[in-house]
Amino acid sequence: MNESNLRCFSLFECKDASTIIDESVNLVMSAMDRDYSYTGMVNKFSMNGSDYNEKNGKVKTALLSYACAKAGIKQIDSTTGLASAFMNPVFVSIYNSIVAETLLGVILKTTPSQIMGLANIDEVNVGDSKTYEIDTKGLPVAQRGSYNSNVSILDGYATSPITVTPKIYTTGSSMDYTRILANNYDFGKEMARVAMSLIYAQFKLVVSILFDSTNLTGTPLYQASFVAATYVLLISYLQMLNNTNCSAFGTIPAFNAMGVVATTNYGFQSQDEMINKGFLGQAYGINNITIDQATDLSAPFLTGTASDLTLVPNNKVLLISNTGDKPVKLVRENFIRVYSKEPKQGSLYTQTYTYSMSFDAGLATQAHYAIQGV
Repeated sequence: MNESNLRCFSLFECKDASTIIDESVNLVMSAMDRDYSYTGMVNKFSMNGSDYNEKNGKVKTALLSYACAKAGIKQIDSTTGLASAFMNPVFVSIYNSIVAETLLGVILKTTPSQIMGLANIDEVNVGDSKTYEIDTKGLPVAQRGSYNSNVSILDGYATSPITVTPKIYTTGSSMDYTRILANNYDFGKEMARVAMSLIYAQFKLVVSILFDSTNLTGTPLYQASFVAATYVLLISYLQMLNNTNCSAFGTIPAFNAMGVVATTNYGFQSQDEMINKGFLGQAYGINNITIDQATDLSAPFLTGTASDLTLVPNNKVLLISNTGDKPVKLVRENFIRVYSKEPKQGSLYTQTYTYSMSFDAGLATQAHYAIQGV
C-alpha cells in the first residue's frame, strides 16, 4: 500500500503543480455544482458544457504530463503507457499528491449553506483540537439587604469549555486508469463524488446532534407536538435568551405538516401560499428556511428503506437564534490522506483509492436553539 507524499515541498514550490491544483479545484467545484447543486452542500460554480469539457481535458493532460516529467517517463499516449506509468511509484506518488491537494482545496473552499446555517466551521492543523468557551448569560442578582451582607456574587468569568477533537473518516473509490485518456472520462465528476462523500459525512454529524431531542431533555426548549401557543412561547424564549430574533429550519415536509395545522381556520392567503409553495415562508413572526433533503444512497431506495436513507428528519423543525454563534461546532483538519492499493488479479488495471480526513462536531451552546416536533 502506498501513501502519497502529501507535503512534498518540491511539489508546492513548483508553479506548474500549483496551477494544476488550482485548475483541478475549479473543475471539481464546477462538477459539484452541476451534479449536486440541489443538496445545498456545494458552492455556486457554474461552467457551460463546452468550457467544462475543455478544462476537463486540459486538467487530465496536465496532471499526467507533470507526474510523468517528475517520474522520468515519456509522454503517455496510449493505455499501455498508462498501465506502465501506474506501476511507477514516483508517478503514483505525484499523481496522488495532486489529487489529495485538489480534494482538500475543494472541501476547504466549499461553504455549504446547509451546514453554515446550523454550525460554525473551524479548521485546525493535524493532531490539533479546538476548545470553545461557553460564557454565562446570567446577571448578578440585585437584592435588597444591608450594606455588604446577604449578597449573592456571580462569577463574571464563569465558563464551561467544550473541546472538539477531529476523528478519522475514510471513504474509497476505484478507477480503471486505462480510461483516463478517453474523452468521456470525467475527472471532475470522479473527484466531486469523493469530496461530496466527505462533506455529506460532516453534514450528517451536524444533523445528528441538532435533531437529537435528548440534548434538550429537562428544558422547555423541546416540544414533541405542535401547538401554536407553545411554538410561539419557544420563539419568545429564544428571543429572550439571545437578545435577537430566531429562524426556523426544516425540510419542506416538516414545514408542510406544521403549516397545515397553522393555517386551519385562517384566511385564504396563507392557505394559497401553502398550495403554491408547499409551506409558509414566514409564520409566527419568523422566517422558515428550508433544509434540502440529502441521502448517500448507501442502500437501494425502496419503500422500506426510504425513511432510513433520508438524512434530515421530516418530523422536526429547528428554531435557531440569529446570532453568529451557532449551536454546533464542526472542526476539521486541513489535511487529507490518499492511499492507493495495488491492483488485484482479475482487475489488473483498476486502482483502488482510500481517502481519509479527520473531523468531528460538538454541541457548544447555551440556549441557542430549540426543537419543535410536527
